[in-house]
Parts: sequence; structure tokens; C-alpha cells
Amino acid sequence: MVYRPTVRYHDVFRKYVDDVFRVTSLDRNQIIRAALFTAAYSPQFHQLMKPYFYDQEERVDVPLPEPKWSLREAKYWLEQNAEIYGQMNPVDVPTLALESQGQGRRIEVKNRGGISLSLPG
Repeated sequence: MVYRPTVRYHDVFRKYVDDVFRVTSLDRNQIIRAALFTAAYSPQFHQLMKPYFYDQEERVDVPLPEPKWSLREAKYWLEQNAEIYGQMNPVDVPTLALESQGQGRRIEVKNRGGISLSLPG
């Protein structure tokens, strides 16, 4: 099952995600999933959440829920659906060779948040 929330955030976050997107081979969804994936293990995230706990009035030290994944399970942020982790995606095929009237043509397909085609002359 895949959860698809609509996320609204300030332009500073959009710019940061776009900047990370430009310097990595990750798509924007992977970047946001990676942030959520690591937040569960981040002391800074826990501190940010603490003032918003429901039991704050009673001053009860309530811990955040434990994540259902470990930091070694990259499949949860790399793939939209963790059950397909490691399976070949047709968009990820690096090179396709086509023959047309006896002349070889090479088409390269790269998945970096979009599709890029390179056709030699």
C-alpha cells in the first residue's frame, strides 16, 4: 500500500529540495521520503515535536512512536513501494539498442527525475 499525501511547504523548503535534486540522482519524492525516514531517528526532530505532545499539560515524558523500519532499510525511502525494492523498472533501463534499415542507432535513457534522451548523429 502506498500513502500519497499532498504536502504544502514554504518556498525555502521547495528550493532546498530542488537544490538537492540537482546535485543527486534522486527524484524529489525520494528526497522527501529520505527526510521522513531519518527524522524518526533524529534527536533534533524529537526536540521539535516535544512541545506539541498531547500530554504536555500533565508534563508526562511521552516518547514518539518507534519507527517500523531500521536505518539499514533504504527500500522505504528509495522506492515508493518497498515491496518492489530491487526490481527492474522499465524506465531505469540504461541503454536500448535499435536497428533501423541496417544502421545501428543507440538511444540512452536516464531516469533522474525525468527522462533524458541522447541520440547520436
